[in-house]
Amino acid sequence: MPLNGNEMAEAMSRFINNMNDDPKKVFIEKMGRDHRTLQQNFTRLCVNWLEQIAKGHSDLRNQASVELGKKFIEKIPAEERFLPYI
Repeated sequence: MPLNGNEMAEAMSRFINNMNDDPKKVFIEKMGRDHRTLQQNFTRLCVNWLEQIAKGHSDLRNQASVELGKKFIEKIPAEERFLPYI
């Protein structure tokens, strides 16, 4: 059964809270071999995350993420961030 948005966010938080980089490397490698449409959907999710974090407030814990998000949306116009559904 697919996870809903809340469940997925909680699962991702638990996953990235793991200090061991090996599971993250495995995840990235697996996504790189996944179906091309799913890769496009995952990239779309990552772009949406960068747009969201750019709007947020920062402190020292997430300042670099917010700044990266802001650079991303400043450098790449919205129409160029669009990823088509094929």
